[in-house]
Amino acid sequence: MKQIEKDFIESWNLIENFYQGYNDDKRPFNLDALRLIKEMRNLGLDKDLRTGQSLWFLLLSRNRNHGLDKEPHLQITFLGENKMVINSNFNGEKVSKEIEVNYKGYFEDMINKLLKEKTTWNDYDIDTDPLLDLFNNE
Repeated sequence: MKQIEKDFIESWNLIENFYQGYNDDKRPFNLDALRLIKEMRNLGLDKDLRTGQSLWFLLLSRNRNHGLDKEPHLQITFLGENKMVINSNFNGEKVSKEIEVNYKGYFEDMINKLLKEKTTWNDYDIDTDPLLDLFNNE
């Protein structure tokens, strides 16, 4: 197994633990999230996509590393009662759609579109620390 597959699988293990860590009475969407995560893992998507979360959003991307900037990605918000909102971002084109929690149909189409994207390293231009710059210039 390639290292990138191991990294992607680990991101799925972490997201599963995240959603399992909350009582469903307090977060009624957890069972929907866990059901969809299990379905996607059974399809082997945990080897091809990175997953993560931001607040209560589930994020899917082809990024090698944690974090998103402008890279193509899907943001899923679970609403409870078997509903979710899919926010897609492909090449700056953002689309939002509310659907039932189900892999088939629209969500599968968005996943397939995401799978066509290259894996990115998402190395960002980070502002450096001026104090550290003093040492680097000596």
